[in-house]
Amino acid sequence: MNPSIIFKIANGITLLSWFILILSPNQTKVIRLLRVFVSGLVLGGVYIFSILIGSGEAEGNFSSLESVRSLFANDYFLLAGWIHYLAFDLFLGTWEVEDGLKVGINRWVLVPVLALTFYFGPAGFVLYLILRTISRLFIKNKKTT
Repeated sequence: MNPSIIFKIANGITLLSWFILILSPNQTKVIRLLRVFVSGLVLGGVYIFSILIGSGEAEGNFSSLESVRSLFANDYFLLAGWIHYLAFDLFLGTWEVEDGLKVGINRWVLVPVLALTFYFGPAGFVLYLILRTISRLFIKNKKTT
């Protein structure tokens, strides 16, 4: 299958998954489905497939930036790199929602955090950690007064 088509399908599945995560009235029920099935099995499977298909044609490795550039000149390895981002960012988003529910963060307050995690994974994670810390401090101070 053409890597460009796989790219479009994976992006569509991931975008739909993020909408479900954000808009679902019962997020606890969808977290496992999105984390295990979509992030793990579907995107993980596409990742493995891309690596296996691209292995015979790939040049480069992970020893230097130049070698990584050579490796990602192969469309299947480039696709695998993109799928890697999609899978881990979705996994992280499901964790943020799950943890946010435990900590008591309003689900709608998480929407900008999840959007940032979707687009710029680590930046969204940092924002979530800041929000989580502020939320815990606020809850702790509220209980002591």
